[in-house]
Amino acid sequence: MTDHPGTQTVSIGLARRLRDAGLAWAPQEGDRFHIPDRDLGDRVWSISDMVIEERNDILGRRELAFNGSVEWALDSIVTQAVVWIPTEGQVRELLGDHFIALTKEEGGRHACVARVRGIPTTYVADTAPDAYASALLAVME
Repeated sequence: MTDHPGTQTVSIGLARRLRDAGLAWAPQEGDRFHIPDRDLGDRVWSISDMVIEERNDILGRRELAFNGSVEWALDSIVTQAVVWIPTEGQVRELLGDHFIALTKEEGGRHACVARVRGIPTTYVADTAPDAYASALLAVME
């Protein structure tokens, strides 16, 4: 699956560091999150008002089932217990006026230049969202 520009997400590790640094989150439809410490691995969840399940019909054909709710052992969880995983667009927006530029370096890595304490500083990562997130983390600290 190929992500559309701006929908690729921050890595779970950096998202956790942003949460621990105090990044506020007002959950919205489409937001993605991770539930740590529940033996769910690196599974990522999405907020949606409708659950769509891929399954086989009685003839063995693949179908999409539109369900109003899903029965699961975890009925709810407080947002403080999960890790919001912002998209590239969301983390760039959070950088606001601190953002200066994003470039792609030789070798495919991304470099985000952001103003941190008034000084243009470069943060390099394998993905654009992680470069933005590294800059945002520095701004928050």
